[in-house]
Amino acid sequence: MESIKFKVDKEISLKKFLLEKSISKRSYKKLINNGLLTIDGNKTERNINLNKGNLVKISIEDENLDYKTIYKKLDILYEDKDIIAVNKEANLTVNSKNQESLSNYIAYYFKENNIRSKIRLINRLDMNTSGIMLIAKNKYAQAFYQGEIEKNNVNKFYISLVDGKLNIDRELKLNINYNSNLKKMELYPEGKEIRTYFKSMKIYNNFSLVESKLLTGKTHQIRLSLSSIGHPILGDKLYGSKYKLDRFLLHSYKLEFSCFRDNKKITILSRPQFDKYLNLGI
Repeated sequence: MESIKFKVDKEISLKKFLLEKSISKRSYKKLINNGLLTIDGNKTERNINLNKGNLVKISIEDENLDYKTIYKKLDILYEDKDIIAVNKEANLTVNSKNQESLSNYIAYYFKENNIRSKIRLINRLDMNTSGIMLIAKNKYAQAFYQGEIEKNNVNKFYISLVDGKLNIDRELKLNINYNSNLKKMELYPEGKEIRTYFKSMKIYNNFSLVESKLLTGKTHQIRLSLSSIGHPILGDKLYGSKYKLDRFLLHSYKLEFSCFRDNKKITILSRPQFDKYLNLGI
């Protein structure tokens, strides 16, 4: 059985300390009731006050895998006791139950490395989007990092090749809504607000390399935003690209966040594989 240990850095109640780590009240009660929580080696049955220097230990119950194991070598970008970051290729779903997916490859990796956990994805990418995927090794890490994403404490950067010459260095705000008939997002004045910061990285003859930083996190946010200003992502037929490619050229290339256990700053990088499209002279 694996465990998580936290060093207390201030006077605080146990429940509040765990809530700050995104451990819910429900999980807190379960930890207490099942004897999985200790303070300085001693089990506790109530919400005590912690002091600076106390050691909080959570024992993690073993779980069975919830995906079929399929071998494929993973491109591992980062790994610690709680998460693994891998580079997802394009044309691969992250967790489809009816076809081979990234979760099958992660399941194989977990089995081979004796990681006794279900597959818990922290972020998601469209099938045709490549780049950084974060997977948690326990439910507490998943809750923490997803909470950080919701609070915009995880900086997410994408890179894309777009149609035309785009010279941009600014935030773009739009209101959007899902069109169930067209199965895509569209501009809608009363819809949900999306915010993205776009910055041109290189301008070619017929297209541009653009960095996108998500300031909100909505489905197809980058794709719709770029299309709305007349520069759809190359290969993204759904949002207006005139180029027929085997994928659209959008890649999650950088994540910045604080580590679950010790708040250490982490930066993960992934290089996009756009070269073959550049060589085609699109």
